[in-house]
Amino acid sequence: MNRHFRRCLPALALGLACLAPAAQALEIKLPQETATLHPGAGAGAQHAALCLMCHSVDYVSSQPPMPLGFWDAEVKKMVGTYGAPIPADQVPLIVEYLNQAYPPAPAPAPAAKQ
Repeated sequence: MNRHFRRCLPALALGLACLAPAAQALEIKLPQETATLHPGAGAGAQHAALCLMCHSVDYVSSQPPMPLGFWDAEVKKMVGTYGAPIPADQVPLIVEYLNQAYPPAPAPAPAAKQ
């Protein structure tokens, strides 16, 4: 390779880099949320708002009725696996609220004996 060409390579690379379009942040405007959490009794209702740091109300409300224990496992997963900043003393209150406001699926009726 030509000695002069090798000396020009850094300048050539810099010049080409300047021709590349600059990266820009993508701005996304989301619609204002109008949904609200289901009403609930007890202190857990206000603490459940902590879930909205990561989830929309629609996401919480769109969960189908699940078996008993679902919300307990979900809240603990969010704290333990995903690092949700929910104080440990508030976890049972939030679970109690979610079980009350978004109740588990009813147990299937026993099959009739034939």
